[in-house]
Amino acid sequence: MKRGPRAVKVAHLTSVHSPADTRIAYRECATLAEAGYDVVLVAAGTLASPPKGVRLHPVPVPKNRIERMMRTVWQVYRAAVDEHADVYHFHDPELMMVGLALRARGARVVFDVHEDIPHDISDKPYIPRVLRKPLASGSAFFLRSMQRFYSAIVTATPAIARRFPHSKTVVVCNYPRIEELPDATVSDFAQRPRAALYLGSITELRCIEEMVAAMGSKSLSPGIQLCIAGTFENSALEQRVREMPDWKRVEYLGFRHRGEVAQTLSGARVGMLLFRPAANHDEAMPTKLFEYLGAGLPVIISNTMQCSEIVRQYDCGIVVDPFDIDGIARAMSELIDNPAAAQAKGERGRRLVTEQYQWNSEASKLTKLYAEIA
Repeated sequence: MKRGPRAVKVAHLTSVHSPADTRIAYRECATLAEAGYDVVLVAAGTLASPPKGVRLHPVPVPKNRIERMMRTVWQVYRAAVDEHADVYHFHDPELMMVGLALRARGARVVFDVHEDIPHDISDKPYIPRVLRKPLASGSAFFLRSMQRFYSAIVTATPAIARRFPHSKTVVVCNYPRIEELPDATVSDFAQRPRAALYLGSITELRCIEEMVAAMGSKSLSPGIQLCIAGTFENSALEQRVREMPDWKRVEYLGFRHRGEVAQTLSGARVGMLLFRPAANHDEAMPTKLFEYLGAGLPVIISNTMQCSEIVRQYDCGIVVDPFDIDGIARAMSELIDNPAAAQAKGERGRRLVTEQYQWNSEASKLTKLYAEIA
């Protein structure tokens, strides 16, 4: 007798991402659990508040990148085998051989591709520059060779999907759940703190130094504060940024748990989304863009990303050169000094997300794929 969805067990696997990763835990795993699947997440670390119906199978947190790629990958594989799942859904390129091994055991396997892998390799600062191009080319060949063995491919953007066969590829974008975002009408912007917010991973690529430097620009209006919420990519960067003279005008909020995100978003007048030029981000669709807009925040976004055209076209923020420190400061001042105009831009952004860029449409694509393969 054919088993119903409740009898189908799904294991999501990651060796790289946190168990609290928004796309993995709170979008895909949560959606499958809501659809009646038995869902387990295999990941390194702990998860304080897992989504309803999602069970965490933790593996030890690696001490460094080498340990992660050697020991953690093996531990994820062993945990996956122990779960005896019907479908395995893995999220990291370094788990491609794990996916192949699980496929050989008769399971259905989904490869979830968050980044354009060859472009991502070409942007990695820890890879010697002379090796980046050959490694990127090699990864493209490896992807073409391996993709045929998986049951399906899920990608985070249409641009990434171009590397995979159309017949087995589904694009599931990182759009927000509207119910997780604050009500944009709760408070008038004029009553909010005179603050700009950056929420996410704190990295050089994401212009942390440029944002802090803008706080010392003569183009910045008095009394404006920059709020930073997230974790630094490494201790060296954190030390360097904290030693910048304008760090004194930054409020560092640290890591925000999922339940704290809505309150954090509602405590600012503008969301910051700046990226230095990088091949992997030219056509990216960052989750934070849609979370900011969905929360009714106007966005200051860099012109290095194609998605900045959304902000320009729908007039829901300001597009800037990420290396123009004074330009960043002027954009912050314009939005924070004019709360009524900023709120109008934010309302246009929220309406856009509600109508076009929310998770419900992506959830339907994910559950349809699982109905076909599981």
